[in-house]
Amino acid sequence: MKRKRLFHLAGGLMTAALVGALSLWSAAGAAEVHFVVRDVGEKRAVWVPQEVVLHRSTEMDDGIAFVLENPTDRTHAFAAYGLFEEITGAQGDVLTKPLRVNVTSEDTVRVRISTAQFERRTDDAIEEFPFFCPLHKGDAHLGGTIRVVP
Repeated sequence: MKRKRLFHLAGGLMTAALVGALSLWSAAGAAEVHFVVRDVGEKRAVWVPQEVVLHRSTEMDDGIAFVLENPTDRTHAFAAYGLFEEITGAQGDVLTKPLRVNVTSEDTVRVRISTAQFERRTDDAIEEFPFFCPLHKGDAHLGGTIRVVP
């Protein structure tokens, strides 16, 4: 009986260690920004956090990934004008397209964000990119801002 309990405890610790290691690991070392959509009253929703600051000098070295989580009971989308998603083409080439991703109910999507447009910047300009749910614009979906600073 004691041996069985010890075996289950060891299995539980190994599982916890594996889950912890996997949660810290991200593909290609990309910095991850997590967004979660929340319903806030009837026909209103918001992606949180509503403000994100990314630093060109540090966070974009290994790439950026957005993790979009939708725990609600309806499909939402995440769009950020001026930002681009990186996708791998049929021949393995990297393509970009404007960032607009549908996230179905109770799903999580990981999206690689293109940093090419920021690599050429050498000035101290701050860029702002609004984000929102384009599926529910008429439903007063509250938007947010992504700021890219030097």
